[in-house]
Amino acid sequence: MRFAIDRTGGYVDALTLSRERIEPFAPFVCPECRERVIVKQGAKRRLHFAHVHPCGRGESTGHHEDKWGVRQWLQTQGYAVEQEVILGSRRADLIATRDKERIVVEIQASSLPVESYGERTRYYTERGLDVVWLASGLEPSAWPSLQPWMRHELFRRHGLLVPCKQALYRFTGFPISVRRGVGHWQSISSFTSSPFECYYRFDAQQWAQLVRRRRMTPPYPTQQYRRLVLNRLYPIGMLPSLLPSYCYLPLPSLWGVHVHPFTFQTVLYLNRRERPTDSVAWSIEKTCRQFGVTPTSDFLQAFEVQWRQLLNVFDVTESVRDWHVPKTLETALLHDLRLFQGFQRFMAKSYTN
Repeated sequence: MRFAIDRTGGYVDALTLSRERIEPFAPFVCPECRERVIVKQGAKRRLHFAHVHPCGRGESTGHHEDKWGVRQWLQTQGYAVEQEVILGSRRADLIATRDKERIVVEIQASSLPVESYGERTRYYTERGLDVVWLASGLEPSAWPSLQPWMRHELFRRHGLLVPCKQALYRFTGFPISVRRGVGHWQSISSFTSSPFECYYRFDAQQWAQLVRRRRMTPPYPTQQYRRLVLNRLYPIGMLPSLLPSYCYLPLPSLWGVHVHPFTFQTVLYLNRRERPTDSVAWSIEKTCRQFGVTPTSDFLQAFEVQWRQLLNVFDVTESVRDWHVPKTLETALLHDLRLFQGFQRFMAKSYTN
């Protein structure tokens, strides 16, 4: 629908105005039936007005069941729950209130562009509301396939929540490609999550096997990989399979960029090797730009802190020229295993203390 009536009684044209110029005039009603309408925009449809259906019609059966199950879970945790709440030009699936805490709960079943995820999240947070996104329909597995918006939720909240009947499960782990991650699932009783939770459950044997597979698989020479990695390794006499073990660190902050985590660390290593006097912050930002990614300030800060912390645990510095470079594949794999086993013992000791 192109036209709607705003709060002042005037007509608003969705075809000629942007969302930023329309939203201050919310709430809107339909000129014909005088029912509430909201501003919508998708990947295939331009900006328009759509009627609000409080009954939730049009939703899939699974989405409707998940919404009901999440409502029941929230109530068992002591929250007062409102459903299909209009907040300006947005409609929240659920709003949970307990004491002074007020949380927007969005249960996402269909595909969601990452731009829409970011826009809707900012809309709520700018109004002082915390927001939690739940991935309806995602099957809990050891190697879940994650949409881009799910990666951003993992970066923002250190975990991804999935509803199952009247329970919620949280996935915490590390990215291992642009689509998949590895980690653990657990039933939860709170939205709160520690940024170190994935490390407390770190599996050194599993991670060493992932690195082994990466080392032993010939890289597919895409134009980007050739330009950023191969053409820079060969002049210094280094093979892709013999990179330092510190190019394969488990870094959950890399959920925040849509780049292969091992390739990102390899390019960062080469940037630091070629320009050792550059600041770490600039090296990270430069790496993002080389992949065509515009990093947020949150990502730059989180990655730098996390990367430095891990290097400190391994007793090495950001001076990558001092890193141990293996001479053979056997020594590389042995160093990987010892490194990550030591890290697992360190985290287990930290957790018990």
